Amino acid sequence: MPTPLVPREQSAPRLHPGRGRVVLRRDMGEFGDPAPRPLPRRAVVELARPVLQPLAALVGVETLDRVVALTFDDGPDPHHTPRLLDVLGERGAHATFFVLSEAAEQHPDLVRRIVAEGHELALHSRDHRRRLAQVPYEESMRVVAESRAVVEQIAGRPIHLFRPPYGSHTVRQRRGWARQGLRVVLWSSSVEDWYHGEQDEMVRRAYASLHPGALVLMHDTRADPETASDPSELPRHDRAAVLDALLRRIAADGYRTRTAGELLSEYPPVRAMMRDMMR
Repeated sequence: MPTPLVPREQSAPRLHPGRGRVVLRRDMGEFGDPAPRPLPRRAVVELARPVLQPLAALVGVETLDRVVALTFDDGPDPHHTPRLLDVLGERGAHATFFVLSEAAEQHPDLVRRIVAEGHELALHSRDHRRRLAQVPYEESMRVVAESRAVVEQIAGRPIHLFRPPYGSHTVRQRRGWARQGLRVVLWSSSVEDWYHGEQDEMVRRAYASLHPGALVLMHDTRADPETASDPSELPRHDRAAVLDALLRRIAADGYRTRTAGELLSEYPPVRAMMRDMMR
């Protein structure tokens, strides 16, 4: 018998009430090698904040506390996700899993395990075959709504956070999903784990991507292997071993991990002008 769907709240959990920031994409630095924090304050951007804020994407939080949210896309995956969950449990860490509804239907027990072990469940659309910014508006609304319903039915709880595949979306789509009660969450740091790297290299790359208040992009698996220009670039590294080594290193350096929802509720949000994502 299917798990009963938990009644959905009318809106997503509130962001931290602080004013937050709007920043320029170039000020953030590369996702895999972010600029030092705090980010610069530009007078023109501050003056234009009321106009820019609705156009800017949510990418992290404003803080100098050594706290980050680890987020995983493209799962659940029967090989990697259980081992990632084992490592998180052993380290007493929690993460946010942006799942694809097609994968969730194939592996419902993994979705329920994510929830049962106290992690945050979020949505990553139906599949990873299309950039939603290139999909007609009405279709994009329908695809995301249907995918959300599938995952909520499996998990037995509501979902409020959504990350479009590749981060690709339009401002109009983001507003439409907001009316559905979904908050679009991108990232400010990336482990760049969609291509292969040796474990030491991956840990170095992962640590280089961190900064206080980061939403860190990671993956359970690569959901679009067909797009690789060179098959030798496809990831073969041990994702769980990389996660374990990363958690050890960040703990030794005084970092704490939170879920994306916790981070966004505890610190003022940072939004960025991300024209490279709006296509």
